[in-house]
Amino acid sequence: MEHPVKIYATADNIISSLGFTTLENMENIRQYHSGIYRIDDTSLFHEPFMGARIDAARLNQAAREHQLQDYTRMEQLFILSLGDVIRQSGINPAASDCGFIFSTTKGNIDHIGTEAALLSLMARRITAYFGSSHEPIVISNACISGVSALVTASRLIRQGRYKHILVTGGDLLTRFVITGFQSFKSVSPERCRPYDSKRDGLSLGEACGSVLITSDSGLVKESQPIVIEGGAVTNDANHISGPSRTGDGLYYAIRQAMDETDLQPEDISFINTHGTATVYNDEMESKAVEWAGLEHTPLNSLKSYWGHTLGASGIIEAIACFEELRSGEVFGILGFEELGVPKPVNISAEHRHVSMQRCVKTASGFGGCNGAIVFALNTHAKPVKSVLPVSCHITGECSIVNNTITVNSEIRLQTDPKEEFATFIRTAYKQLATDDRKFYKMDDLCKLGYITATHLLATSERYKTCSPLEIGLILSNRSSSLDTDEKHQQIIDEMGDKEASPAVFVYTLPNVVLGELCIRYKIQGENTFFISPDYPADFLTEYARDVMARHTLQLCIIGWCELKGEQYKSHFYILEKTN
Repeated sequence: MEHPVKIYATADNIISSLGFTTLENMENIRQYHSGIYRIDDTSLFHEPFMGARIDAARLNQAAREHQLQDYTRMEQLFILSLGDVIRQSGINPAASDCGFIFSTTKGNIDHIGTEAALLSLMARRITAYFGSSHEPIVISNACISGVSALVTASRLIRQGRYKHILVTGGDLLTRFVITGFQSFKSVSPERCRPYDSKRDGLSLGEACGSVLITSDSGLVKESQPIVIEGGAVTNDANHISGPSRTGDGLYYAIRQAMDETDLQPEDISFINTHGTATVYNDEMESKAVEWAGLEHTPLNSLKSYWGHTLGASGIIEAIACFEELRSGEVFGILGFEELGVPKPVNISAEHRHVSMQRCVKTASGFGGCNGAIVFALNTHAKPVKSVLPVSCHITGECSIVNNTITVNSEIRLQTDPKEEFATFIRTAYKQLATDDRKFYKMDDLCKLGYITATHLLATSERYKTCSPLEIGLILSNRSSSLDTDEKHQQIIDEMGDKEASPAVFVYTLPNVVLGELCIRYKIQGENTFFISPDYPADFLTEYARDVMARHTLQLCIIGWCELKGEQYKSHFYILEKTN
């Protein structure tokens, strides 16, 4: 039974191109200052581009003052940001009831080829700095990672697993990231203009943001506390690098998040969207917003101030939402002139004063993932609907290791253990006697997940009767997408920036495994990818049970999908709701 408590978001920090504190960032936004400017640095890209970069001299000075020279640049940002939150709140980060959740897409990717690039190792180094003995939770869910992390934190506190969770998200501007997005032709030559008729792409940025999520009102020092009312994660089941053309996946996330406290459109004061300024993303979001009945609700995107900061975006934009709720203003979209999306959403270039109760924050990303979370002023917060424990049981499992496929203890395929993975997995695909030619374009991690899930779902009668929203996917691994990351890095190192391949870069996110499975098997429910040093089967199962109790899930595929070179292992199982 979950604990019927309010979940507060308190004590926050933003380090970005606009400053090193939340206050400094908000002051710059209120003055319509953007951190996006022309960057001419061939260590990042062979020609100048528009981006948002943290002040290197200021970061170096702060790192020296805190004696952080032995940490990477990404780790320094996490430590500085978290340290500010810890000082503000007075929380003991080493306490047994305090956890850490990290949100990042690439972490220490500038150290690729070393152990530092392992996300779980990076997180451990940071939590060890603060004296925590808990295993940190790392979420790598593409561009919704930050929203996913906040949703996960609120769920774990409601479960009673923790009383407090320090949530932090960060990503850097690196050659790895810039060349990848440039290969998609998705980067604007000017500062991005979300929702504008002349928008022509995104602007990349770097940032780190942190916030304390807690059930202890005694730690909340703000005169107007912020409460998390609900949250949800869904999938488009449409395309791994492009959004749904209908907006259905994002709409489902918004609706499920609002349903946790029975909210109606008139209860929402404003909506902060992902708003990347790419043609199809903004178009999709306008459709989802209209579908949710929020087309008349004030809407904004903050990408024209910070750029797209990837794993940090959901955190720093949520913190901006807190400030907007407290101050009664909806920040304008910098550079917006004329609406350029098919649905008439309520947008302004100017900051607007609004009577505040609550807001919805959304995000969408590669792999077809969508996230939504509702924040309310404490004086208007509604009680979250009580959730009864659900009865679940495991109905099937499949594992692939040492060139052997085992389904429910029965060996389905076994080849010479010395055979290369590429040969083995092609044999496994041909054995299925299915016609899905997209299999051959997948990277090896996705192929491993695909074959495992295909064997597993073939055993499930319940799967055949479930609707897309009644099925979820929750996976984990150790190496994230490092196997393909190294391929992308090798291409740009050996052939140059211009040769970066979008067909490779799209697979440099572990959650794309989820996306491929969602497309193939029409799965639109919960989909989250955790990074762990070891297989956290019990944690994943309990997490899935909570989602099943809270939303419409009837069936969830849970498991481990790890691959790095010739070292691989998968183990998936089906958890079904029985009441």
